[in-house]
Amino acid sequence: MRILINELVHRLGQHVTIKWYVYTLRDKGKIAFLIVRDHTGLTQCVLESADEIAKLHGTQMGTVIQVTWIVKDASQTKYKVELGDCEITILNAVTIANDIDISKEKINLELDGILDNRIWTLRHPFWTQVFQIAAITESNIRLFFESNGFTQINSPKLIGFPTEGGSEIFSMEYFGKTAYLAQSPQFYKQAMVAVFDRVYEIGRAYRAEKSNTSRHMSEILMLDMEMWFIDSFEDILQMTEQFIKSVIASTRDKAWDKLTNVWAVRPLIAATIPRITVIELHQLMLKETGEDYTSDLDVAPAEERFICEYSAINRWSDLVFVTEFPWSDAKFYHHQNRENPLIADRADLLFRGVELATTTQREVNYVQLIQQIKDKGINPDQPGLEHYLDSFKYGMPEEGWFGFGIARFIQKLIWLSNVKEAELFPRDTTRLTP
Repeated sequence: MRILINELVHRLGQHVTIKWYVYTLRDKGKIAFLIVRDHTGLTQCVLESADEIAKLHGTQMGTVIQVTWIVKDASQTKYKVELGDCEITILNAVTIANDIDISKEKINLELDGILDNRIWTLRHPFWTQVFQIAAITESNIRLFFESNGFTQINSPKLIGFPTEGGSEIFSMEYFGKTAYLAQSPQFYKQAMVAVFDRVYEIGRAYRAEKSNTSRHMSEILMLDMEMWFIDSFEDILQMTEQFIKSVIASTRDKAWDKLTNVWAVRPLIAATIPRITVIELHQLMLKETGEDYTSDLDVAPAEERFICEYSAINRWSDLVFVTEFPWSDAKFYHHQNRENPLIADRADLLFRGVELATTTQREVNYVQLIQQIKDKGINPDQPGLEHYLDSFKYGMPEEGWFGFGIARFIQKLIWLSNVKEAELFPRDTTRLTP
């Protein structure tokens, strides 16, 4: 059984043999200090034999070695243990030096340099822990939905009809037809909610947005959930709030040491997530900053940043719901508010300045849905909508959903400057490699 670095503290005094990577070597002549790494962290081997030190001459960072030693207490150091009387066996020597030094606390590169060299820079402990946090988060997401009666589904990413419409679509030739990369699993999860009641999916989505910003990518990892037998849109908002609070808390608990190591700031979580309508946000933004967005149908990025900062100071919450989006800007599948027809039953969940999730109630009445499709200038008889509309022909109770950007959440949880930093190998308008 392999022994990991984070387990050594429980093996004091034992004579062990382990395979690791060389991280750094400080040769002082008669003694050398070898730092080795695995995915759980770093530790130090003390080499006092000239023969053992000589084995490492000419090797570079990344060399795979086998080390046999006695585990000693070194609680006064950051490594907590020290490996004395080490015997080295070279398993796979690296002889080509990499110009990028990943042994420092911070890699001295701009974002493009870090991403261009992602294969190498991911070995830096900071970036390793970022994606360990991401893995823990995704696991916590699945646990939340499984404990709340949701069934996981996996929908196709090659589809015959652009789900969201608009110009942000990747199209491709598909055996003499035109196919599209899915912008979301919406049509499929709506069909499956009539089978399983509550469903969720974690999968890739594709947006051909010609945006080179700190918040956009062309390929994103999305969480989508759908639930039916709701009484009102309020049920969806309550589930969204329950979800985000649970995931933040469970990730904080299970990844506390890693969050601390990457200098993450603990989120401010109010007893109830504050809410503000689109109109109220426009007005508050104008009053507080002088910036006028009152004629906009949507919320501007500057408003998202403003209201999150305002909420953190005045409501002690890094999370905010923006509600009551105008019906004139709604998608054909949105539900029109029955008490106020000027608004859609839709809200956006913001976190530390960015939109994390859009949540809506669906229109499930077949006749009304057909009318809304026509009102948006879409032909309801086109083949891409045929199977989608079957779900409503054959019975669909009141239902709703949210879509959640996982990389954006990781970015803001850790306070990374760009969402691309929270994606292993990001894709944007210029990047298809590595």
